[in-house]
Amino acid sequence: MRSLKLGFAAASIICALSATAQAGDCIKVAAIGDGLTHDLAVIMSTHGLANIIEAKGRAGKGPVHTRCAPGTFGEECTSSQTACTSGK
Repeated sequence: MRSLKLGFAAASIICALSATAQAGDCIKVAAIGDGLTHDLAVIMSTHGLANIIEAKGRAGKGPVHTRCAPGTFGEECTSSQTACTSGK
C-alpha cells in the first residue's frame, strides 16, 4: 500500500511539471510501482498509471513505456504514457 501511495504522489508531481511543459491538450503521465517480483512491479506501475489517467478524465494515447530496476523492496518499475483529453 505504501508503494501505491508513493506511485500516485510521484505521478502527480510529474503530471504537474509536464503539464506546464507540454502544449495542447495532451500531457505525459507516469506512475511508480514496486513489488517482490518483476511481474508484480510491472502490474503495480501500469495499473497505477491507468488509474491516474482515468481520474484525470483523459485517455491514454500511444504505447506505455515501462522501465524497471532493483529497488529497496525488490523491483521498482516506472510506467509512462501520453494522455489526452477524451474529446480530442
